[in-house]
Amino acid sequence: MRAEQAMTQLQPLRRLALVAGESSGDQIAAAVIAKLFQRAVPLEVRGVGGPSLVAAGMTCDVGIEALSLRGYVEVIRHLPRLLRLRKNLLERFSRWPADIFLGVDAPDFNLQLAAMLKRRGIRSYHLVGPSIWAWRPERKWQIAKAVDHLLLLFPFEEALYRETGLATTYVGHPMADQISFNPDRIAARQALGFDTDPNLKSIVEASDSDRWFCLLPGSRSDEIHQHAALMLEVAQQMAFQHPRALFLMPAASPKLHTQLRDLIARHVHAASKRIILYHGEARRCIAACDQVLAASGTVCLEAALIGRPMVIIYRMPALSYRWMRRLQLQPWVGLPNILAQKFLVPELIQSQATVSAIIDALDSQWENQALLASLNNAFFAIHQSLRRDCASRCAAVLEAALVR
Repeated sequence: MRAEQAMTQLQPLRRLALVAGESSGDQIAAAVIAKLFQRAVPLEVRGVGGPSLVAAGMTCDVGIEALSLRGYVEVIRHLPRLLRLRKNLLERFSRWPADIFLGVDAPDFNLQLAAMLKRRGIRSYHLVGPSIWAWRPERKWQIAKAVDHLLLLFPFEEALYRETGLATTYVGHPMADQISFNPDRIAARQALGFDTDPNLKSIVEASDSDRWFCLLPGSRSDEIHQHAALMLEVAQQMAFQHPRALFLMPAASPKLHTQLRDLIARHVHAASKRIILYHGEARRCIAACDQVLAASGTVCLEAALIGRPMVIIYRMPALSYRWMRRLQLQPWVGLPNILAQKFLVPELIQSQATVSAIIDALDSQWENQALLASLNNAFFAIHQSLRRDCASRCAAVLEAALVR
């Protein structure tokens, strides 16, 4: 032990500059940094991060909210501030100086910063590859110029960069490390309070529910606008057809909880008591249910990793859809289908997403026992392929770069 401590003390302090975008990037990066700090390399980490990175031991010079922007309009409105921030970080990381830079997600911001730092001799790494497999594949050439090494969450992504010569490593998906496949439904329902909360107990006893649904309209206000009323109408119709059904709806933030509560009050009448709104708890709500109705997004992958059958929907403004449709490279939008390279689960997009079509898709899936069994097997295969101890793999790549 003394020899190891002496070797650690003899090694020079290494400096890792890090910029994480969004709370998901904060959490992914925190797990990686925690693994790095467990290794023998003396290390200092600083940059842009959130509470998870602070807890992991990073010095956050700038809070993560500085990069937590959604949509082109919001980015354009904040563009002067973002350009100043990038210039300040460039100077700060250069003067420090950083040994390597790690950008986590936020590709529009991080890849340009990475290219600037690379020109100043600071090696640049990026975790979470931009979705060139979905649209704008030509971006891979810019990415290859901007960074020295790309850490990828999905196994099929490495082949997409092969012709660029960029070094890549498939590290697996952090959610697959966190989620146990096919968790116990009863335990999830107990954790949500259905055994202890008198109001919830009375709802379950009154309906004697034998079919539980999780409604996931999205994590942004514009997605709630597009999907929530539609999902609530589905729930109301399903409640008439299936009098013993229950519907759980987790809200991603307090603001969205208020928005959803108001929508339920306006749009739902007879079935309102059987639609139960939660603050957060998406993962438990998915685990507690038999089927999921979800707006396309990362939550669909989460549902697949948990092992719950789903129907995926998505709506957006007509002009945005026409533009995105023109650039779309694959026939699928949901991550479970993209990973399987086939329609494992139904996708109802834009005008296809009607109340009757959604109900038909949910019922057809539920009534087909052979299909449900094959879905379970397919989701388990996805879970296994993505479960790679993502944080340790990332830490190993970064450690090798730091001591080089």
